Amino acid sequence: MATGGRGPTRNRGRGTGGVDGATARRSASARPGRPTRAERPAPQDVNLRAQLPYFLIRVAALAVITVILVAVGLNLLMALLVGFAVAGLLTWPLGRMQRRAAQRAAQRPDARNAGNSGNSGNAG
Repeated sequence: MATGGRGPTRNRGRGTGGVDGATARRSASARPGRPTRAERPAPQDVNLRAQLPYFLIRVAALAVITVILVAVGLNLLMALLVGFAVAGLLTWPLGRMQRRAAQRAAQRPDARNAGNSGNSGNAG
């Protein structure tokens, strides 16, 4: 056997009764008053309409580059791979603007709902 003289390896370290080493380390490190782990913020709702023009421009750049490479005589699969790389490099600033537009859209309230909130009591 390949146990190294330490006995059977079945159920070792799986917490099958008693306190194993991992459980002891967790309980020792989880002291009251100490933050355990920084939690991630809740995911924000992303406004896809704000990103749509940027996305369409990036897809169009990929399509144009791929068509040009295929017309030159490159294999279709190779043209797609090279097209993804070149379009990614050329539209990288556009991707940053896309991300900023999505963040701005997530921070501001929806214009359609904001205009109707004050008029609900004046219907009568």
